[in-house]
Amino acid sequence: MIGVHVFLPGSDDNAAIARVQEFFKNNPVRESWPWRHWNAQPLVSRTINRRISGFVDRSFHDVLKDMLPELGLSLPVGRTVSLGCGRGRQDRSLFRHGIVNALVGYDISPDSVEAAQRLAISAGIDAFEYRVGDLNALELPESSFDLIVAEMSLHHTTELERLFDVVARALKPNGLLIADEYVGPTRFRWTETQMRTTNGFLSMLSETMRTTPDGIIKPLIEHQPPSFFDAVDPSESIRSGEVITCMEQRFDIIWQRPYGGTLLHPMLHDIAFNFREGDLFAEAFLNAVISMEDVMMATGELASDFATLVARPK
Repeated sequence: MIGVHVFLPGSDDNAAIARVQEFFKNNPVRESWPWRHWNAQPLVSRTINRRISGFVDRSFHDVLKDMLPELGLSLPVGRTVSLGCGRGRQDRSLFRHGIVNALVGYDISPDSVEAAQRLAISAGIDAFEYRVGDLNALELPESSFDLIVAEMSLHHTTELERLFDVVARALKPNGLLIADEYVGPTRFRWTETQMRTTNGFLSMLSETMRTTPDGIIKPLIEHQPPSFFDAVDPSESIRSGEVITCMEQRFDIIWQRPYGGTLLHPMLHDIAFNFREGDLFAEAFLNAVISMEDVMMATGELASDFATLVARPK
C-alpha cells in the first residue's frame, strides 16, 4: 500500500511544511503571465530544447517518446508515479505525448494537488490520481511501477538517500527514473564567476527591464542567509548540489543532458516577462546571454545548473 507521511501538529516539521505549502499556494505557474520563471520565456524555452535534443522545436518529452521504447518500455507505460507533481503540467504533457496513461502524483501542496486533479479532468484524463504527500517520507510498493518521474522536485528534498532507495525498490526490473532538475549549488551558493557574469548582464539593463511584476527593481544577485530560505521556502534547493551524486549511488544514469540556466536562471528570475517576443533589444540581449552561457559551459568556466536524466536502478 502506498503510504503518505503525516506531520504532527505543532512539530517543527509541521511548521516548515506549512511555510512550503503557503509558498506553493501563491507561487505562479510557469506558463502564467507575467512570466516570472526563466524557462517560460519562449526564446529560452527553445534554447533548452536545443540543448537537450539538438533542435529548438523538439522537447525533452519528444526525446523520451523515441527513447523509452529503445530502453525496453512499451508506450504508454503501464503505471507511473509523479514525484512533486505540482499542478501536473509535466504529467499532462507526458499523456499528450503518449508516454503515460495511468499515473499517481504526489505533492506537498494541497492546492497544487487539487489543481492537478482538476486540470487533468478538464483535459479529459481520467486515469490520473493526485495525493498530498511528502517526498521525504513517501512510501511506495515494491516492483510496482514502470516509470517514476520528477520535475523540479528532487532539489526540494532533504532525505534524498531515502527517496532514491524507495524509488529504486518501487520500480519494476525494467523500470526507469526520469528527472528534469535543478542540480546547481545548494541554497544557490553560486560561484563567483557565475555571480560576476550574471550581475554584469543585469547591470546593463534599464530599470524598466529590471522591474518585477510587483513593481520592485530586481537587485543584483547575492548569496542569501539561511534565514531567507526559512522564511520563504525552507525546502528550496536544500540539497540540490547532491542530487546527481545521491542518484549515482543507487542508479546507473544511462542518459543525461545538461541544459544550462547558470546565467539565464538567476538573471531572468522574476523579470522574464520583460523580454517579450518581437522586442529586438530583448531578443538581442537574450541571445548574447545564451551565447555567453554556451561558451562558458563549453570551456568549463561554468557548470550547468539544470539537467535532464534517465536512470535505472543498479
